[in-house]
Amino acid sequence: MPNRYPAMFVVVAVTQLLDLVTFVPAVSRVGIGAESNPLARTLYLSAGPLGPAALKVAAISIMLLALFRVARRFPTLALPSAALLVGIGLLGSGSNLLFGLLR
Repeated sequence: MPNRYPAMFVVVAVTQLLDLVTFVPAVSRVGIGAESNPLARTLYLSAGPLGPAALKVAAISIMLLALFRVARRFPTLALPSAALLVGIGLLGSGSNLLFGLLR
């Protein structure tokens, strides 16, 4: 069943990666204090930009695996689940742009 939705997986991955790509320049411009995620903030302070980047890559992997599982077991919920993940990625990248890069 997941073979029916290759574009869905690509769109989810791209929007999540957009969040990551906008995070690093936004934080370098306004500082890590603007980050609302305490885990990402702590990782940034202890490991630099690679800490939150590794966390985001792990999160994207988990999201895609979960979406694969949903698409396989509950095909009618695949698109709504993907829409939620896309929305989360767009919200993150939008806030990075609005509060970090366009400030």
